[in-house]
This record gives sequence, structure tokens and C-alpha cells, in this order.
Amino acid sequence: MNKKEQERFEELLTRAALRSTSPTLPDVDVPNDGLSTGFLYAGENSVDPRVDVACSSSVHHAFGRNDKTTSQRPRRLYSTRLLALKGLRYAVEQRCAAILRGIDRQIEEEEVKNGTNGR
Repeated sequence: MNKKEQERFEELLTRAALRSTSPTLPDVDVPNDGLSTGFLYAGENSVDPRVDVACSSSVHHAFGRNDKTTSQRPRRLYSTRLLALKGLRYAVEQRCAAILRGIDRQIEEEEVKNGTNGR
């Protein structure tokens, strides 16, 4: 592919990313005792979201390590990195949808104010 074709292909892939997916919830329960290990995502509201290893006890959890807890509150975890990435994608998708809806509301208000109603 030449450069122009590559740019067009990337544009199409970007448009295809605007799709609705199903929620993917954590599938590893908080343990009664000991540590559960798996994956979590973080940064879903940032420009650099990520998935990393994690662990949880019945009262604490850790992100970025799976040998001991470092943060308060237990967390349910994802059993695989793939499931955590799917959960992250859904969280980012919902955040972006809310932002776009807020912009749409402002557009609608301006159209009503200006009497254009979608023209």
C-alpha cells in the first residue's frame, strides 16, 4: 500500500472502532482468605489506559504486582489479560459515549437557540 492508501485504511479502522460492545465484568471473586491473582485495568479516563497484573485479599488489593497487596479495598479481578482489555475497552467506550452525548446536547441547544434544528 502506498502512503495515501495506508492513511485511508487507518481512517477506516478508526471508524470501525466506534462500535458498541458488551460489558465484560471481572470473573475472579474476592477471596475469603489468602490472595487471588489476575488482572485489572486503570486509566480508563486518561489518554494512556492500561492493563496490568493484580492481586486481591479479602480487605486489600494491588495493581502492578501479584505477590502482596498495597491498596485499600478488595477488588474482583479478571482471570486473563484479554478479559481485562475487553473490560477496559467497554469502560472507555462508555466514557467516550457520555462525552459525545454532552457535545450533542450542546449542539441541540445551539440549534434550538438559532432556529436551525439540524440544518
